[in-house]
Amino acid sequence: MIKLTDICKSYPIHHGQAQRLVLDHVNLRVNPGEKWGIVGRNGAGKSTLIRIISGSDKPHSGRIIKNMTVSWPMAFGDALQGSLTGRDNARLISRVYGVDFHRSIEPVEDFAELGPYLHEPVKN
Repeated sequence: MIKLTDICKSYPIHHGQAQRLVLDHVNLRVNPGEKWGIVGRNGAGKSTLIRIISGSDKPHSGRIIKNMTVSWPMAFGDALQGSLTGRDNARLISRVYGVDFHRSIEPVEDFAELGPYLHEPVKN
């Protein structure tokens, strides 16, 4: 289970003392086996929420409980290296997680549904 309770996060505006509240007492519970998507307008806090769930950023207040793993956050900034191909990115991510690339590439190919474009640089 991943449980977020009253998560708050804000950022300074123009180097001043004013703050922009991005996440305002967010509550979320994800149980094992559930799959969630996060949608919203630009600036709504999607990437901030993903960074907080992944542990790469900390909330200003609130509580996070994680009793299960979090898969590679695709929307996480710089999650994919633009100059590498999709296949090379899968190889890199496999190394990060200590997973055998040769066993993971077929599920990645099926999921991505990119066909031959998996062999092109992501930025293309």
